[in-house]
Amino acid sequence: MAGDLCPGLLPTKNAELKPSVVTPDHLIRLRDVGQAYGGDPARKLFTFSPNRTSIAFQIHRADPDTNSYCVGLVVLPLQLGALPILIDVGRELIMDQPAWYGWSAFHIGTPATVTPRWLPNGQKIAYLKRSNASTQVWIANANGAGAVQITNAPTDVDDFRLSSDGSSIVYATRPGILDQERQIDRESLSGWHYDERAFPVRGPRPQIPATTPRYMIVDIESRTEREASEVESQILRLVGEDPRRAIGSQGRSAAIEAEDTPIYPPDYRLEAAIGAQRFVCPPSHCKLDRTSMISWTADGTRLIYTRREGWANSLTGIYVWKPGKAPPFRAYITSDALIECQPNALGLLCLRERSREPRHFVQLNLQNGKAQKLFDPNPEFGQLLMGRVERLNWRNEAGLPWYGDLVYPTGYQPGHRYPIVVVQYRTKGFLRGGTGDEVPVQTLAANGYFVLSVDNLTYEDIIGRQKNAEERTAAFNRNFVGRRHILSAIETMLRNLDERGLISMEKVGISGLSDGCTTTKFAALNSKMFAAGSVSGCGLEPDQDAVLGPMIAKTYHESGWPKLADNNTKLWSNIAFIPQPRRVGFPILFQAADNEYLAMVGSHTALRQVGTPSDLFVFPGEDHIKSQPAHRLSIYRRNLAWFDFWLEKRLPTRPAQKEEAARWQRMREEWQGGPEARVR
Repeated sequence: MAGDLCPGLLPTKNAELKPSVVTPDHLIRLRDVGQAYGGDPARKLFTFSPNRTSIAFQIHRADPDTNSYCVGLVVLPLQLGALPILIDVGRELIMDQPAWYGWSAFHIGTPATVTPRWLPNGQKIAYLKRSNASTQVWIANANGAGAVQITNAPTDVDDFRLSSDGSSIVYATRPGILDQERQIDRESLSGWHYDERAFPVRGPRPQIPATTPRYMIVDIESRTEREASEVESQILRLVGEDPRRAIGSQGRSAAIEAEDTPIYPPDYRLEAAIGAQRFVCPPSHCKLDRTSMISWTADGTRLIYTRREGWANSLTGIYVWKPGKAPPFRAYITSDALIECQPNALGLLCLRERSREPRHFVQLNLQNGKAQKLFDPNPEFGQLLMGRVERLNWRNEAGLPWYGDLVYPTGYQPGHRYPIVVVQYRTKGFLRGGTGDEVPVQTLAANGYFVLSVDNLTYEDIIGRQKNAEERTAAFNRNFVGRRHILSAIETMLRNLDERGLISMEKVGISGLSDGCTTTKFAALNSKMFAAGSVSGCGLEPDQDAVLGPMIAKTYHESGWPKLADNNTKLWSNIAFIPQPRRVGFPILFQAADNEYLAMVGSHTALRQVGTPSDLFVFPGEDHIKSQPAHRLSIYRRNLAWFDFWLEKRLPTRPAQKEEAARWQRMREEWQGGPEARVR
């Protein structure tokens, strides 16, 4: 059986955990469907069988003991209480590697979305699987009776489709990558030229330039293979699964179209075609946004669309529109994260997350607005003791609406003030570890902390819409106006929690990856409110052009950041540590991927040279989002120990961390102007 290779990949019927608070080990071993950040919206996380009685999806689970993953293809019958069937397993995740910056791949560190595709008879499923460091198309029996590899491409298969009759598979691959690799090897003999291929933070070897896909077709029965014709390849070239376009029964179609206005993001209208008739729902009625998705109801008579709404756009509304018959009406509204929804006879089948519930399948009834949980990959998790969550809506000092979630300490006692850690920078959905999943929220709660999970909103929510995307980003960055709004929102809520008698203002920590790291660095130079910080995945120092290379530096310049030659000391005085390490107001922990650490080593070095506590750890084989299970577990644990040490003066009990704590103790003793000497 497939499950024998990966025991525990699916929950047992009566899955239980011993009564406990949430530990890092609980979080690291959660079963996941898809990546945490939604992934490519044009690729579906689950698909219906031809008779629509079952769905197929991929599930994965980390194993920190072996520093690996179990990955499985699952079929779930859609009857309440039905048990999932694990029909194939593997040990390698397919990672997301979009072709950005003119390169063939930009490694992010998140799993790619794998879309299972049912053969017309409903008895077999085709899918992408990675084995022995190669991604190919496989086909598995839907009853779990075995799986076989179908393609043998020399380079990874990027995507595929079934032919209209289901007898063949058309797939895309890029054999030119091998030629480019060999060319770069030959170039090394005379020296690599530093040009638009350079990405110094990831090493001296040039990045592989983007190459043209090659389209192949393979017969499923005979396994004969040839190059696809222009007509045959159109199924991959043109037929997308764009969530902003929908095809219904009897030739019905619909699309979300941008209005022709010089503003970004633009207004959107919803267009529908039923036979020769055309219907338009204008922006004034449908009020769509760039996150909106559309689909036809299962009977093909009505359109379903989503949009952000409510306080600070923190809610998701689901609307139903019958073109030409009635105006749209709201059928459902929620603060939960709806990761992906697809129509069925009862309404929508969705992957949902809630603040204390990891991703699971629910059936949304659009007639009565009720949701019924259909399958929970992690039923044991709900048995753990967790801090309660309070949704917070407030305004920053400038009056902008903001939102976040306050996680209470497990066993909270009214009248007692607790330390608090700010986690960034998205809060909708399961509160696991913040963006990047590095700060274990519920474990902090179990250790006696409040956690303020803050959503940093979109740039347009903060500074308004602009002429184009570049000007929007530049307006956000100009004079750090956007960052000031974010910091103001965080500080405003911290003062509010202090006034409520909940937190100790002497024990406030802040954390963040990427954009959250930027806010943490900005706070270190522009706020007196924080006593410790932990960051990852950012640099923002005067030498960033040299560290990141010309292609990425160009995008920074277009969004308002200065060139290295500009020597813009005024701008860097608000964010950079290297020129002014003595201004940094609190100890900072850096936990960096080896592919990014050079962007942070200058900040860390400058802090240590002036005696400000700072520690830096580098994780090999990692990207912007760390993916290796052993690394993720270590990051969880070190962040807990770091905040315990600086906010609570609490030493770790794990032997491996005692040496680290001894080093931090020496830093504290040497630190001139530490927490005890600082005036807040």
